[in-house]
Amino acid sequence: MLTEPEAREQLAEILDQQEYQVYYADTRNTLQIWWDEFKAWLADLLSRLFPSMENTSGTAGNIMILVIILVIVILGAFVITYLAKNNPFGRNKKNKPFQSGVELEWSFQQHVNEAKKFEEVGDFSLATRHLFLGLLLNFHERQWLEAKIWKTNWEYYDELRREQKELAQFFFDFALLFDRATYGKQKIEKDDYLSFRDIALKWINDAQQEI
Repeated sequence: MLTEPEAREQLAEILDQQEYQVYYADTRNTLQIWWDEFKAWLADLLSRLFPSMENTSGTAGNIMILVIILVIVILGAFVITYLAKNNPFGRNKKNKPFQSGVELEWSFQQHVNEAKKFEEVGDFSLATRHLFLGLLLNFHERQWLEAKIWKTNWEYYDELRREQKELAQFFFDFALLFDRATYGKQKIEKDDYLSFRDIALKWINDAQQEI
């Protein structure tokens, strides 16, 4: 029969075996360890700030989850607001380039001629407007988009991206200048107008040579 010291030693040897030690091993991964330690820290902090609050990691964990959700919501709202502010077409999706059926019925050449008249008298805002409409109707004749009085520049841009990708970015930038002149009521300077005029007339003249 074993003595008490011998029994203790034998028990210690049994518990030291691998099949018993596995129950005492920390099987948590790094993230779980970090999370448990953070909850313990937060629980201790809350107990100091609010002595009446129960000091448990469960309470701290729930609060932490709420904080994370709140941060995600705030970041999401910030991203949406940022994208909306930095998407010029997003602000003007309801703006339509043709303000009347008469403008749509004109030929692209009539708009180009009108643009030249306003250019000669120094009204580059109206020159921008008519040149843009002329280019838009030119693209319509070439079947790169379909001009309709109810369509917006965003819809035209989307059509153009499918038919003529190399022109889409130029159209986008020109449409922003058009919006400034038409809806923003901004005075368009000569240099801004000329930077778009030459490229727009090149596309229009190329189309006439194809006929």
